[in-house]
Amino acid sequence: MVESSDGMEANRRQCPRFPCAGTVDISRGGRRWGWGRVNDISRVGCYVEIVHPLPVGTEVQLQITVEGVLLDIAARVASNDPGIGMGMEFTAISKEQEEALMRTVNDVASGEPTATQETKPPRRDSAPVQITREAAPRILAMVVKRINEKGIVTRLDFLEMVKASK
Repeated sequence: MVESSDGMEANRRQCPRFPCAGTVDISRGGRRWGWGRVNDISRVGCYVEIVHPLPVGTEVQLQITVEGVLLDIAARVASNDPGIGMGMEFTAISKEQEEALMRTVNDVASGEPTATQETKPPRRDSAPVQITREAAPRILAMVVKRINEKGIVTRLDFLEMVKASK
């Protein structure tokens, strides 16, 4: 926030932000740099929770997943809060991605689930996972391989690995 001439705080944001729950993969110079969580989004930017934020002005490519929608957007770091996260300003976006972003922001703002969320089957994978001592080394090898390939292992990925090890 910035103080105005009458001592009141003025909002510097161009558009309202809306709370959301999402993830983001961050790339710099064509290489994956890291990932974080998106906790709010607007038509012009988002806030990424990340322990080691990039310096203000750094240009990156973001692959944001919010409400089941993948958005691929160029951005720059507008603010950083060490140990907490960074504010991102979108800088370049294709027409198709802009339309997807607008739909996503509208869905988040309305609080109504997207069609993707409505059609998701109920989770049946919430039972505890049983891993035998014999299968553990094979599963660990698969986990390491997936992390090296994609940088992340989802619960579904892990469950598939456990099932494949039997």
